[in-house]
Amino acid sequence: MRETFLFLQKLLKETTGIPLFKFPYDRVLLLDWFRKQTRYVLDSVYLEHSALCHHLFHLPVQTDCLYEWVAPGGIVFLLYADPPSDSCFIFGPVLYKPFSHEDVLHQLHQFPSDPQQKTEFIESCHQLSVVESRILHCAGELVVNHLMGRTQPMRILQVDLPAPEALNHTVFSQGEDIIRMRQVETRYEHSAALTDAVSQGNLSLALHIISNYDPGTQTTVRNANPLRNAQNYCIVLNTQLRHALEKTGIHPYQVDRLSNQIGLEIEQLKSTKQLPQFFQQVLTRYCRLVQEHAYPNLKPLTNLAVTYIKEHLADNLTVKDTAKVLTVNANYLSTLFHNDMGMTFIDFVNRERTRQAAALLKHTSLQIQQIASAVGYNNTSYFAKQFLRFYGISPSQYRQ
Repeated sequence: MRETFLFLQKLLKETTGIPLFKFPYDRVLLLDWFRKQTRYVLDSVYLEHSALCHHLFHLPVQTDCLYEWVAPGGIVFLLYADPPSDSCFIFGPVLYKPFSHEDVLHQLHQFPSDPQQKTEFIESCHQLSVVESRILHCAGELVVNHLMGRTQPMRILQVDLPAPEALNHTVFSQGEDIIRMRQVETRYEHSAALTDAVSQGNLSLALHIISNYDPGTQTTVRNANPLRNAQNYCIVLNTQLRHALEKTGIHPYQVDRLSNQIGLEIEQLKSTKQLPQFFQQVLTRYCRLVQEHAYPNLKPLTNLAVTYIKEHLADNLTVKDTAKVLTVNANYLSTLFHNDMGMTFIDFVNRERTRQAAALLKHTSLQIQQIASAVGYNNTSYFAKQFLRFYGISPSQYRQ
């Protein structure tokens, strides 16, 4: 594995400019390395209380995730950890956009009496590669999958906010504004993606989006009580989803009734540990309200089939398997579905999958191969063919 790692390390650096490091999964070693890499832009106390350290050392490490951390100053790291194998891979440091002249001058004020540190800082600014986030994510997934013998797509978990207990520490860097900007951009991207998915009644897409975003650690902290802060986020989410449904033609009374029910349940939350399940329940209830009213004239069996398709798009959907779940004859379901929907079962599946893919292309930085897999296509070429059929352009053209 060492020879393979060294080969990939050299290849990655020469082709993309992305540094690659491998460490044992050791907290002291990792903290010391990050201190050295961020010494010009980050207080060491802040580092130890950062969201990155919070995730790596206080929460169960998710081995299907690449942790993306944007440190103050805009320096980016991508990290993969696998405690059972005592392995940790770090991609970076890199930049998503170059340091401006003003950024460099601002940071130099930290070293007014140390010419050596000034020189080292300027050199470090010139040494950092500038890469697109998509390239960094793709490189990380390909390298980790190859070295660890994985085959499944990986999720990107963004941990660019400090953990709550660090908020009282001072960060002596202009990078705080960059972090806040990144936070707002990420929150708005995921909010837009969620409202898109819910307005389509697309539960599988909504759950996929929420699984790649941890709102409990990435929302703006407005209250010292973590539970109250989480409840405030839930209220915002509930309001956004209500507004999304108001534009779908569902009667306002039904939307308002669901929104009020969820509002009462938000106030009854007792612990932040309830949040993941509560988020899923909220998304499920809103999506099912859309599904119930999207096709009001459908026969009950067809409506059940449509609901099942929308909630299992990533699965291997066939008429035969769906008929088995609904305990009906496959030929009967196929004929009824075509008569009610005006299209075949598989055409409807492809239409919904490409709609889901379009939303992911629009609102996330996932690679096209990852998106194809997430919506149920094992063959990227077939996915591109179906996308072209429904949208008239390729997935990459749609994203651009």
